[in-house]
Amino acid sequence: MIKIKSVSTRYMLIFMAIIVITVLILGIIITSIVSSFSLDTKLKETYNANQVFYMYYDNIENKTDSLEENIKKNEAMLEETLEMIRLVSSSCEIALFDKSGELIYYADVNVEDKTDGFDLTKLPLHFNKTTLSKAIVESEDFLQDGFLSRSDGCNLLFSREVVYYLTCVKNEKGESIGYSMLFDPGATEGDLIFDMIFAIVTTVIWISIVALIAIYGISIRVMRPLREIGKAARSFSKGDFSVRVTVRGEDELAELASSINKMAEDLQAKDESQKTFLSNVSHDLKTPMTTIAGFVDGILDGAIPTSKQDYYLNIIKSEVQRLSRLVSSLLDVSRLQSGERKFDMKPFNLCELTRETIISLEGQILEKNLDVDIDYDSFDMICEGDRDAINQVVYNLCHNAIKFSYEGGKYIIKIQYVEDKVQFSIYNEGIGISNEDKARIFDRFYKGDKSRGLDKTGVGLGLFITKTIIDSHNEKIFVDSEYGKYCKFTFTLPRKDI
Repeated sequence: MIKIKSVSTRYMLIFMAIIVITVLILGIIITSIVSSFSLDTKLKETYNANQVFYMYYDNIENKTDSLEENIKKNEAMLEETLEMIRLVSSSCEIALFDKSGELIYYADVNVEDKTDGFDLTKLPLHFNKTTLSKAIVESEDFLQDGFLSRSDGCNLLFSREVVYYLTCVKNEKGESIGYSMLFDPGATEGDLIFDMIFAIVTTVIWISIVALIAIYGISIRVMRPLREIGKAARSFSKGDFSVRVTVRGEDELAELASSINKMAEDLQAKDESQKTFLSNVSHDLKTPMTTIAGFVDGILDGAIPTSKQDYYLNIIKSEVQRLSRLVSSLLDVSRLQSGERKFDMKPFNLCELTRETIISLEGQILEKNLDVDIDYDSFDMICEGDRDAINQVVYNLCHNAIKFSYEGGKYIIKIQYVEDKVQFSIYNEGIGISNEDKARIFDRFYKGDKSRGLDKTGVGLGLFITKTIIDSHNEKIFVDSEYGKYCKFTFTLPRKDI
């Protein structure tokens, strides 16, 4: 069902209007040109036919004062002349009038037998009368020019508009003895215009029908994905991000549909992330608080003996520290996402920052007996960024690499120049990251199953904060890993030569 206010209907009406107006304008121009050309052509043909007739009349010897008598005496030569006129204009006819304006001879050059030219009972229907109007032969134009070349009814001589060339026939003394008229009763300018208008209207109708079908089909094709996009948007507003738009072709609409689908995937992922976030926060807050409450109640109730209280107080202290880290991380996330945390971009020595981090983690490295290798392109490598924020990034990556390394595994840090960037990478031999986990490793509160098994103290925000900081520096961070073998994190910073 067509909706009047729909975009497709408006486009169809606009296109139809453009097509109709264009065809009408072209039709008017073509009609004007053709009708003008046709009229000029017929006027020239009647003029040329008149010249042929006067060649015949000039060759008549012993002309009398009667035009009828002159042509009767030379009727055979007149028929030859009419054949010559036929070569000039096959649709031309001739009418001769005596000096009083009465019709004395008529012939159609297109008729084979012209011997009955004096039989005026066989006149065609386009003759309205047989007398030439005095208003014509006494008109100022005719008297001044000696001829009339027009397209009209010749003052009601004809029942319709004809193209004619009227001249005066004179005797040897130069006196008028009659009139000759060569005329073309075929389609006149008015008839031609009518036929052209009819043809234009017919053409407009057929073009409009074809265009309507074509435009309707195109509109349906164009509007279908837009309607699907609108339907998807309404679903998104209700919180349903499972709807997808069908991608058809490779045009702009297909690109828009792909973008909508990508947006839906992102919204769905964020929605799931938000649900996971709330679930994880609830879990990570509830577990230590339950532990703390249980041990405190046990101490207060005397269920835990005095000799064991220090042990359980240390557990409570550990859980409080875990809560503190969680709250601190949540505050960091909140400040990063809200833009409250401002970065002080200055040049700093990334190699020096890395050395300080490794020294702070020396105990953990020795505890796992890791095979450490640190490779720099230069002892001092200057990059630009917020040193404190990058220190947090380096610490998180180095700390994670230690936690998830195998006992005695390789632990490699490499800092190198890559074009106009300083690239930091850290490699460790350990459990690695599965392909499924790699896609979500930087999400908030995301911890793979193996991670949860090895790391009971993490809250799943370290890598999210790390990526957020790197993104805020307009740089890239990526991970390369083979599950059960190794893991390698890499990020870049702008190189700064001092």
